[in-house]
Amino acid sequence: MIDAHPANGHHHVTAFSVVTVLLGLLLFVYTLERAGLREIAEGIRGVGPGGFLLILALSGIRLVVRSLAWTRCVEPPDQLAFGDAFPASVIGEALGNLTPFATFISEPSKAVVVRDRVPLESGLSAIVVENIYYTVSVAVVIAMGAVAFLVSFRNSQALDVASLIALGSMIAVVGGAYGILRAGARPTTAAVGWLERRGVDWHWLGAGREKIETFEERVVSFYRRHPAQLGPVAALEAVFHIAGIAETFVTLWLVVRIGAVTLVGAFILEATSRVVNVIFKFVPMRIGVDEAGAGLLAKALGIGTAPGVALAIIRKARILIWTAVGVLFLLLKGLSLRRTLREAEAVAEQE
Repeated sequence: MIDAHPANGHHHVTAFSVVTVLLGLLLFVYTLERAGLREIAEGIRGVGPGGFLLILALSGIRLVVRSLAWTRCVEPPDQLAFGDAFPASVIGEALGNLTPFATFISEPSKAVVVRDRVPLESGLSAIVVENIYYTVSVAVVIAMGAVAFLVSFRNSQALDVASLIALGSMIAVVGGAYGILRAGARPTTAAVGWLERRGVDWHWLGAGREKIETFEERVVSFYRRHPAQLGPVAALEAVFHIAGIAETFVTLWLVVRIGAVTLVGAFILEATSRVVNVIFKFVPMRIGVDEAGAGLLAKALGIGTAPGVALAIIRKARILIWTAVGVLFLLLKGLSLRRTLREAEAVAEQE
């Protein structure tokens, strides 16, 4: 439902944003001091303009393949061209980076941007389907990263326990998602029915309940209606993660230029980055938490704290570049940043 008092809601979100950014900045400054400013600066200088362009290109591959995956999840007769999906994806990422609760803004905003090409409901359901594939792929990467960490490195008992918890959680996510898609289950509809049988009245939803059930049916049954899309979309999601591992490896190699950097270490760092993205999605650009997490893990992997922090800062720089590109795409389409955000929020609250 749309908030009857949007001004109050925006006030609370703004206050929350200010607090999270301030706490993130404090953690960022603390991490820089602990890791050593000189060492971090030397690592960043080692990347150079050419190296940064390579890093930017690798990160661009990730945006490309997820855009392609989205186009494949749009159901006929509707069609979404890559030329429309890619700018919308970059715009969505930009809006997500600029606001708290990024997923709730970035994903609906993509459908808002292309609603002149595909109906809003069709664009949204395709985004949800693609996100299911993406979430499962992230779960697989995190689980494999946890296994690689446990097998390759011996650290504190706390880190080992955390890795085992991550592994178990991701196996549960993958198994649950696969079971839902395979069986065509409708968990939201089932939950509403279960609550109704226990006296919960949903009359205030009005036609909204039917809309929710129709939307869920469309998303969950996509796998059964279009089984041929499973392989291509899964392959595109795999390329997304391969490009991420390559980006991490190249960045660390340019920063460190010693044998401590391995593909296994890059894989573990990339898997951990996915965890940080999931847990701290509400922190704009993951400021502070990304640097602290990368520094701690890089130290545990024998690479060093400063290179890990440098990796996170360089990653932040390329996020800023793509955010600027997203805002530029938005302006070229003649769309208002504030209005697009407002419409994306309304869509997120209605769904």
